[in-house]
Amino acid sequence: MKKKVFMLILWAVLTITSAIGIWLCGKYDYGLMEAIAGALIAIFIERGATAFQDIADTSDWKASQRKLKRGGFISDNTIIRISFAYLFRIKVGDEYFLVQNSRNTGKYQPVGGVYQLKGNEKALLKNLYHIMDDNKIPIDKSSRDDYRLRMKNKYLRKFMKRFDNKKAERERIENVGRELREELIDTGIFSWEEISYRYCGRHITELRFEEHFQIYELLLADIVELIPTSEQELDLMKLMGHESEKYRFAKEKQIACLGMDIESGNLYEWIGDHTKKILQEQESTLIRMPGVGDKYTIELRRS
Repeated sequence: MKKKVFMLILWAVLTITSAIGIWLCGKYDYGLMEAIAGALIAIFIERGATAFQDIADTSDWKASQRKLKRGGFISDNTIIRISFAYLFRIKVGDEYFLVQNSRNTGKYQPVGGVYQLKGNEKALLKNLYHIMDDNKIPIDKSSRDDYRLRMKNKYLRKFMKRFDNKKAERERIENVGRELREELIDTGIFSWEEISYRYCGRHITELRFEEHFQIYELLLADIVELIPTSEQELDLMKLMGHESEKYRFAKEKQIACLGMDIESGNLYEWIGDHTKKILQEQESTLIRMPGVGDKYTIELRRS
């Protein structure tokens, strides 16, 4: 930020200096110098406007969006894919509890899932921002109304503001038990009736080109940490050493390497790359959204 402010001040000083130069050249009839100063002031004003935009872009994803547009890589009409989710950090001792990806990737990942829209929100988003369904992952009954969407780049910033607006009808951090219920309770791994968890913060990627899907995308993940009761912690400990296809445990080093064991030469990646976001070591890098540190308790019974 200091560098951005310095550049804004620099271009402002150069603009003022050039303006003074134009005035002096006009006063003393230095036509050529006046023309040069005029050209310079136009450049300095443009650079100053760019520096001001850089200061206004207070998050990394906004800065990346601006750079891509300046470089001609994207335009207002470029289609952007978004996927907004929540992920559970479930940790026992020095190991993290992971479940198998339901999309048949064979990889293991944190419990969690994509936020879902509620009520009339999807229709409203279509009217406001002309959102489109995601065409990269097959849509089924469970994903029909979730936050895997596409839209033109020019709507992305307003869409982000709407996502955090309290008026938006959607799943919220105060009640994110749906995926945990589906992945742990309905599958018979646990029979918990209630859980407590803490909101840790938010991870947002830069706007970037996704090689597999061949589209620019923005990924958001809110991280929550399970606060297990003594009984729930005992349930988790009982599973350690008795892993199945449904779940596995992994240490921080394994997650950082995505499951690869370089020392043994086993380079198979069995952990999803987004799993790194839940590591305790990464919590200090998360965006501190309103409500960070708050604790929630929710029932897992189906209504």
